[in-house]
Amino acid sequence: MVGILIATHGSIGHALLETAIDLVGESISCVSAVTIDDTMDRAQAWDSLVAGYDSVNGGDGVLIMVDMFGSTSSTLALSLLAEREVEVLTGVNLAMVLRALIHRDQKKLDALAEDVLRYGQRNVTSSSTWLSVTPAKGNESE
Repeated sequence: MVGILIATHGSIGHALLETAIDLVGESISCVSAVTIDDTMDRAQAWDSLVAGYDSVNGGDGVLIMVDMFGSTSSTLALSLLAEREVEVLTGVNLAMVLRALIHRDQKKLDALAEDVLRYGQRNVTSSSTWLSVTPAKGNESE
């Protein structure tokens, strides 16, 4: 089973994970969230991320989801690509966390990462786009 690690600023990752687990309604293993905050130096942040990785790695790799591309959590997670079996996704949202939790035992790491990425992107939308009515041909008003 693929491990899931959420690495974010502040407590965002912990809140996303807690909410997702509440919605799934069962106990979940091999998942964790770590906070990489501005009070940490780079070595502390690295140690926290690696400890999080080690705590969720069950041998099938780890999907790391971070809040922002280019953030400290993002650059540190990307550093793990060279030495560990990981996939890193940026822009984590609740839909992505839920998708990852539900499908991680059915897919290998690379397929899970692609699926979670596509699902997360589909769930970032404008409600007015979904609710707008397209006029039928010949009925367009000027």
